[in-house]
Amino acid sequence: MTGIGKDEARRALAERAETGSDVLEELARDYDAEVRRRVAAHSNTPASCLESLAADPEPNVRVKVACNGNATPALLSKLATDPVEQVRERVAHHPATAADVLTLLAEDADEGVRRVVASRADAPEEALRLLACDSEDWIRGFAAMNPHLPADAVEALATDQDEDVRRAALRNPAIPPAMLEQHVADENENTRWDVAGNPSAPAAVLETLAHDEVEQIRGHVAANPRASSRLLAGLAVDEKTSVRCSAASNPALPAELLETLANDADMDVRKRIAQAHDVSSGVLESLARDASAVVRACVAARKDAGADTLGELSGDAEKNVRRHVAENPATPPNALARLAEDDDVHTRVRVAANEATPADVLEALARDEGKGIRRAVAGNASAPTAALDLLATSEDVRVRQLAAGNARTSERALALLAADSDGATRRAALANESFDRARLADAALVAADARATQAAQPAAPSVASPADEIKKFHSLLEAGAITEAEFENAKARILAAM
Repeated sequence: MTGIGKDEARRALAERAETGSDVLEELARDYDAEVRRRVAAHSNTPASCLESLAADPEPNVRVKVACNGNATPALLSKLATDPVEQVRERVAHHPATAADVLTLLAEDADEGVRRVVASRADAPEEALRLLACDSEDWIRGFAAMNPHLPADAVEALATDQDEDVRRAALRNPAIPPAMLEQHVADENENTRWDVAGNPSAPAAVLETLAHDEVEQIRGHVAANPRASSRLLAGLAVDEKTSVRCSAASNPALPAELLETLANDADMDVRKRIAQAHDVSSGVLESLARDASAVVRACVAARKDAGADTLGELSGDAEKNVRRHVAENPATPPNALARLAEDDDVHTRVRVAANEATPADVLEALARDEGKGIRRAVAGNASAPTAALDLLATSEDVRVRQLAAGNARTSERALALLAADSDGATRRAALANESFDRARLADAALVAADARATQAAQPAAPSVASPADEIKKFHSLLEAGAITEAEFENAKARILAAM
C-alpha cells in the first residue's frame, strides 16, 4: 500500500493478535531486532520459534522470550543462566518456571532476581529457606513477608538483627500465634502496630491492643478483618477520628455500624463509609445529600449508586461531583447527555471518554471546540464510526493517533491514517486489528523482503517532502480508500505545516 514503510508494516504484523504462527516464524528471522522482539512477545509464537529466539544476540528479545506464556519449563531453565540479569529476573517471574530453577535463582548474584523469588507465593520451601538466610537485609525482609515461608523460619526472622525484617515477620500471617502474644506488650510501638494488623492475630491479642494508649495501634485493630463485632462497636465510637476512619474502612464492619458511622460528625469518617463495600442503597441516598461535596463526590464515583442517585448528582452545584458522575459507567444516558453540555470543560471531557455515553452525544462532542474533548472521543472504545472518521482528518496529531488506535475506526479512515505524515499515527493504524490484514501483509512483504534483507543494515529514513505527502494521499483517493473531502483536508493540513 502506498505510504506504508515496509519496516513499519512488518513490525505491525509482528504485533497484531491475529497474526498466525507461520508468519511469526518468518518474522523471527527478520534483520530488524524490533520485529524479532515483538515476535518473542507474541502469544501465538510457538515454543519451537521461542527456542531460536532465546539465543538471539539482542537482550531485549531474550527478555520477551522469558516473558512469553508459551515458553516451556525447559527453555526457562536455559534462560535462568542468561548473562543478562533482566532475562533471569523475568524467568524468576514466569509461572511455568520449575521449582528447582527457582531454587537455583534464589542464590543468583543479582539481588533483584532473588527478590522476585522471595516474593513468589509458590516458591519452593528450599528456596524460601535460602532467602530467609540471605546476606541482604531487604531480601530477608521479602522472605519474611512470604505467607508460605515455614512457621519456624518466620519465627526465626521475628528475632532478626534488622528491625525491618523483624517487623515484616510479625506481619506475616504464618507466624505462630504464640509469637504474637509475646509481643503484645512490647515497648516498641511499631512492633505492637505490626501485631495489631496481623490477620492471624488471636482474639485475646486484638482485645488487648484495642485498648492501647496509642491511637494508631487502636486504628490498626479497627482495620483488622479479624476484629470481632464487639471490638468494632467500641472502636466505632473512639474519641479519635483516625480510629473511627479505620473502623469505617473495615470490610467486616456490620451493617448497623455502617449506618452509625454514616452519620458521624467528622467528614473523613463519612467519606470512608461512602467508599466502603456493601453499603445499602438507603445509606448511599443519604450520603448523596451530605453537606460535604467530598462525600457526595465519593457517592458519585460508585457504580452501585443507582440511576436515580446518579441522576440527582448530575445536577450538583459542585463541578467535582458532576465530574465523577460524568465518568461513572453506571450513569444513565439522559444524565450523560445533560452533562455533555456542562459549562465545565473537564466534565465534558469525562463524558466524551465514558463508554456508556450515547452515540449521538459522542458524535456531537467530536465537533466540540475543546481539543481535550475531541481526544477523549477519539480514544473512546464505544465511539461511533462516523465520529472517528471525522476525527481521522483532524489537524490535531494526538486526535489522529487516538483515532488510528481505535478498533471502531473504519478501514477507509485507517487507510488514510496509515499514510499519515506522523509516524506514531501510522504505527497505530497499522497495529489496529481493524486494519485490512491482506493490505498489511502485502505492504510488509514478509517472506521475501525479510529474508532478502537479513544481513542488511536498515537505511536511514528519508524525509518526505510536502509534495510527496500529497502524492500519497492522491494515490489513496484514486484507489477509493479515501473521499475527495478527506483528500482536501489532508492536503490543507500538509500545506499549513510548511
